[in-house]
Amino acid sequence: MDQMALVMPRLMRSSCDETDLTPHQGILLRALEERGPTSLTELRQSFPGAQSTLSELVGRLARLGFVQKKPLPADRRTVMVAITARGRAMVEQQRKVMRERHRNVLEKLSSEDQDRIVQAMETVAELFGRAAAAVQNAEKEE
Repeated sequence: MDQMALVMPRLMRSSCDETDLTPHQGILLRALEERGPTSLTELRQSFPGAQSTLSELVGRLARLGFVQKKPLPADRRTVMVAITARGRAMVEQQRKVMRERHRNVLEKLSSEDQDRIVQAMETVAELFGRAAAAVQNAEKEE
């Protein structure tokens, strides 16, 4: 597991290199694709760090046309951030790069081993998804 924890971020960085995104930009775009329009306040809770850093990150993505910032009509002080069609295309391009990387690794294995690994990865992804949902629900209740 420790080895995987070291290797996966490298794979992620390399997929970002091919799409000219930083890892943080890629993570933020995928989060917005999954969540839908999200306020800057909610993003700050999910992406800890300096507030100015997140604002700069969102600003860069907006200038590139990957996200759109809009004030919330009910409260114009609240800025909503949404992924654009161009941002979705970039996320899909990153996914294609990652799938190709995974395919290159897995093709070195027997078809039986490939099936087992894919099944195990799907199970792990589901478990991580449940854990993330539980954490989000707990944070909402606080």
